[in-house]
Amino acid sequence: MEHDKILHFAAGAVICVIFSFLLRFCIPGISTWVGLIAAFAFGMGKEIWDIKHGTPEFLDFIATASGGFVVFLILKLLAGM
Repeated sequence: MEHDKILHFAAGAVICVIFSFLLRFCIPGISTWVGLIAAFAFGMGKEIWDIKHGTPEFLDFIATASGGFVVFLILKLLAGM
């Protein structure tokens, strides 16, 4: 796995954690879903930005989304959020 993909995975995971924990008191039932959607949205937004300012790669989006999805599963299954 490329170093870049690892960074994308980590970014997706961090985004999901931040959104999930910041919103767990405001919207406790769906905060993890919002975290997952945020990770997907940030990943997609980054690749759209890369169209004009870099090199867009679908696998970068997949790596970002995967990081968010792994955290989502951990929070849903293990933490009961």
